[in-house]
Amino acid sequence: MLRFRIGRWRFSLNVVHVTDVAGVNSILPDGKHILMWDFDGVKPQQVIESLAEVQAKYKLPTIYILYTGKKGHYMAYCFKRLDWQKAIEILAATKYIDMTYFRFGVWRKKFTLRITPKDGRKIRLFTKLDSPYPEDATINELDSFVKYETISDIYEPKCKTREINIGVRG
Repeated sequence: MLRFRIGRWRFSLNVVHVTDVAGVNSILPDGKHILMWDFDGVKPQQVIESLAEVQAKYKLPTIYILYTGKKGHYMAYCFKRLDWQKAIEILAATKYIDMTYFRFGVWRKKFTLRITPKDGRKIRLFTKLDSPYPEDATINELDSFVKYETISDIYEPKCKTREINIGVRG
């Protein structure tokens, strides 16, 4: 990343290696949402415990936890039909959720999880948290898909960010 400042304006240029993927959105045809979580840099037990906690608190049906193929990176789905505000409340109450994922989802008014391989890593079922509460949405109802680019794992930056300040000091 190259950053420079002219007076009160800062300019940034990012050069990163990206990869194209596809994802599914949380929104259902009736405007409700299912729950989707993203966890980055956490231990499997932390994911399980945090999801079990919200599952019990909110009486959620089965939660499916998926492993992305990268150490410490997990996703989860719960086929519970919810109003947008309730979905946000539940995700916000989930420990260890990736906050960048959460912020972007709130801003976009839907959450998105990748469904295609990334850099050759395939998503697979890790475990599921069973529940006595029934699911009230199905995978077949998911009809909002998106293609997007994400930062590739193949390229790891080897240099530090440089900042250049241009302007009058005073």
